[in-house]
Amino acid sequence: MNANHTAPDKDTVLIVDSSPNSIRILNAILGEEYRVIFSTTGATAKVLAKSESPKLILMDIELPDIDGFKLCQYFKTEPETKDVPVILITEHSEDEGREMGLRIGCADYISKPVSPAEVKLRIYNQLRIRRNEELIMQRALYDSLTGLANRNLTLDRLRYAIAHDLRRGLMTGVMLVDLDNFKIINDTLSHDVGDQVLIELSRRIVKTVREIDTVGRVSGDEFLIVLPGLHQTENACQIASKLRKAINKPVEIAGGGEVHLTVSIGISLCPLDSDDFKRLFGNADVAKHQAKEGGKDSYRLFTSEMNDNAHRRLRLEYHLVWALSRGEFSVVYQPLYDLKTNRISGAEALLRWTNEELGIVSPAEFIPIAEQSNLIYEIGKFALDTAMGDFAKLQNCGGDLLHLAVNISPQQVRQPHFIEDFMKIMDKHSFEPERLELEVTEGLLLSNQPNVREMLNRLHDLGTALSMDDFGTGYSSLSYLLQFPFDALKIDREFVDGITDVELNEALATAVISMAQGLKMKTVAEGVETEEQLEMLKSKGCDLAQGFYLSRPLDIKSLKALLGDSENESTTSEENAKNARVT
Repeated sequence: MNANHTAPDKDTVLIVDSSPNSIRILNAILGEEYRVIFSTTGATAKVLAKSESPKLILMDIELPDIDGFKLCQYFKTEPETKDVPVILITEHSEDEGREMGLRIGCADYISKPVSPAEVKLRIYNQLRIRRNEELIMQRALYDSLTGLANRNLTLDRLRYAIAHDLRRGLMTGVMLVDLDNFKIINDTLSHDVGDQVLIELSRRIVKTVREIDTVGRVSGDEFLIVLPGLHQTENACQIASKLRKAINKPVEIAGGGEVHLTVSIGISLCPLDSDDFKRLFGNADVAKHQAKEGGKDSYRLFTSEMNDNAHRRLRLEYHLVWALSRGEFSVVYQPLYDLKTNRISGAEALLRWTNEELGIVSPAEFIPIAEQSNLIYEIGKFALDTAMGDFAKLQNCGGDLLHLAVNISPQQVRQPHFIEDFMKIMDKHSFEPERLELEVTEGLLLSNQPNVREMLNRLHDLGTALSMDDFGTGYSSLSYLLQFPFDALKIDREFVDGITDVELNEALATAVISMAQGLKMKTVAEGVETEEQLEMLKSKGCDLAQGFYLSRPLDIKSLKALLGDSENESTTSEENAKNARVT
């Protein structure tokens, strides 16, 4: 066991090989670029892997004290090393062994006798992939300004805390902290000053709460705090009181001066208010608004009387039951532009609901209710049937049949007869499966149910493409890309929104696109709203894009007009120009 300690700033590579001569050769190959540490036994390798935190492990399969595959499996199951890529060194003919290594999680293989160029290239590629993954994960889970957990990670921690506390008979607190009149600081003192204030207040909040609490930034001036393991309501109130006092203290600004802030805090508790994390979050939001309406600089506990949203939900559920039979649903289409040809190559089908009493209801509001009330299956069938009928013979200006992207709900895929109903709809419209792309979200994959995996594989075997929607917003999206047969990756609008603002966002987009290309997946950018964003995506090699800059969602008649359909020649050129803005 030894190490080259002359390169503390370089990435550390652990070499595990029983042959001192092999170690000398590998050290000569890698020593200039990396900090090399090495071991001749599996036992010492385990110690080094935990104490030295290598970025990569290069390991011979033949070791004196342990089978190389078992050692690799050990590294993949230990918390400290499970994410460290392992490259195995093996003989040319060991095809069966290679397959076994890939199954247990090794990242790559190098054949004996080793080639210096191959060793360097394979290590470089694995470390680059690892850095890209870390960059994407950091962006997906943490706020770039404050370093706090972002909305997705905080809500994930909340779900875990609720499940854990319910088993122990304890309460989980949800605290939503909103800075009063923060917009005035940005508008009068500049956004730079606003950022200074947010960073300082983030530090104060973290310092005030307990070590076991999670603090997340969920919007510009709003923080979400998860309080696990509470014994009584008063515990949450005490923390809220301390937060008010900590935030009320003046914040000194670089360059001179100080600002004074107050906060409005809403609190909800599980299981008193709900055991559903989304409802708890909503309840805390209602309580926060009550604190603001009551004069600000205060906190409020959620009460049932506050929840006007519950009445709204009941009305939605009632009307949703009859919406299909009354013909209240419609489907619109947001064009997908091929960034290489600048032509419309397809469109995403989007469901819309207009009710006589409620008016236009947002999908973000009615889809979750439809899923929870098991109405989504029939609604989803309606969307598929309508969209395939509209697109059966639809062509672009080049005469190519358009592709159709449709979102599918986890509830649909979990139904045992989904494939059968899906095929009936395709047969009804003579719709080729190769023209269809089904978009799924991480919510479907989190359950990890065998029937879900089987259903997705069957859909893929039919010829339909599968797309991971909203990539970058979930906790485990990266692993799902390898576990399921995805053909395309939809880059979430949060990535696209800031792609031209800072160098980090550009690097993130580049990393996502490069990773997708490496996995032979198409990339689709959603939420494109400016020409600058579009040009940046083109330059990075993104395949397809959609967004308001290119076209808003259109009904089928307007889409045909945009495509120049001969049956819709009465549409004015001005309207076409308004909807099609790619040159």
